[in-house]
Amino acid sequence: MGKGRPGIQVESTLERDFALLCRFDRSVATVEEQPVRIEYDDADGRARSYVPDFLVTYRGGRPVPRLVEIKYSTDPMLVSGQLEGRFAAARAYARRQGWRFQVVTELEIRAPRLENATFLLPFRGRSNAAGLRDGLRAALRKGGQKNVASLADEVAAALGLSRPEVLPGIWTMVAEFEVAVDLDRPLTMSTTLVALAKEKRP
Repeated sequence: MGKGRPGIQVESTLERDFALLCRFDRSVATVEEQPVRIEYDDADGRARSYVPDFLVTYRGGRPVPRLVEIKYSTDPMLVSGQLEGRFAAARAYARRQGWRFQVVTELEIRAPRLENATFLLPFRGRSNAAGLRDGLRAALRKGGQKNVASLADEVAAALGLSRPEVLPGIWTMVAEFEVAVDLDRPLTMSTTLVALAKEKRP
């Protein structure tokens, strides 16, 4: 299907979207696809195996690693409870490893955060006008609450640029975790910006 994250292969658009969300979660350290094969016996005593979709680990070890199965909430097997045997085995396996197991559906994945991540992704690694990033950093260091519009206008005036010329630089800094925003709310010109220490993005 394609990559939802560098080096991560996904098998559905919903898995792709989950992986993209992980790229825009500053707490995520790693994402591994199909990380383990869990052997278990079903209700009739027959040997079965189950491979969850992802293992997500977090910076600093908190929260604990998350073993994840991606399903649509309308999946007939999920709705009918036919998957509960494999999920019970996964929960038990995760507990033994000090992890937790979670089924994640489109109800959690396809929310405003995903729309924001989709918008920001093309700005990662984007080159901008010479001096623009330095100008944005300098404006942010001055302190005081700034939103996208006020920062863009301040820097545009200082550098002799237009607002449309400055905006890509702001979104690049947001996409690369140099500036923080509330990704659970739609990104607009009134979105509040908070400067962060630069870190390597996941």
